[in-house]
Amino acid sequence: MKTAKRFHAALLAFALIFALAACGTPAVEPTPTPAPTQSEASAPDAAQDTPDTSAPSETERQEEAPPVGEQQPVESGAPEGNAADTLPTGDSSDAQDSSSNKPDASPESTVPTCTVSISCAAILENLDRFDAEKTDLVPADGVLLAPTAVEFAEGESVFDVLKRVCRENKIHMEFSETPVYQSAYIEGIGNLYEFDCGEGSGWMYRVNGEFPNYGCSRYVLADGDTVEWVYTCDFGADVGGRVGA
Repeated sequence: MKTAKRFHAALLAFALIFALAACGTPAVEPTPTPAPTQSEASAPDAAQDTPDTSAPSETERQEEAPPVGEQQPVESGAPEGNAADTLPTGDSSDAQDSSSNKPDASPESTVPTCTVSISCAAILENLDRFDAEKTDLVPADGVLLAPTAVEFAEGESVFDVLKRVCRENKIHMEFSETPVYQSAYIEGIGNLYEFDCGEGSGWMYRVNGEFPNYGCSRYVLADGDTVEWVYTCDFGADVGGRVGA
């Protein structure tokens, strides 16, 4: 029995050897590793112990540097951006343009005005010649219209303004046309007519202190004129003028 077992074991061993030979796998013998020299063994350690003192490459500098135009934080508290953007300049063309575009100061009103007043104070000094039935029509101070500023259109006359003023202030006024003088003649204002205080009585007008020698409808007003309508009892002598002077 022992001989048979040995025989079988020998067969199995030969069968295994032939199987390996058929696969063509060569037997690999281990190659002995050569022992490193001292210089080669210490080189890695030296490389590890030596600090990297080489200068950074151009690529590394570009990566570390901020992009062009990017503003770094300012520690002093100054605002970011260019100083030219925040500081005004004295000769800025924009400032000059904006100042030149400003509208010029204009007066509040460009409409011409004059001052008009109506007085019959001369009657108070000639009551003995005045129509007694009209005494109540004369004011205590003789003023029918205190000096009043009136706007007028270019080309309007003293007569045009008188009509408007009397209408607006509800003062009676009556006039007639005089073809000889080509002008209007004022017959009565405030129900006070010519000849109510004698033969030389009636209404006269004065502009800027002067009595014109022509009718009121022919006198064209100018801006700033002062027009005074006064009742005379003596052909204008009692009010500073003469009829027809």
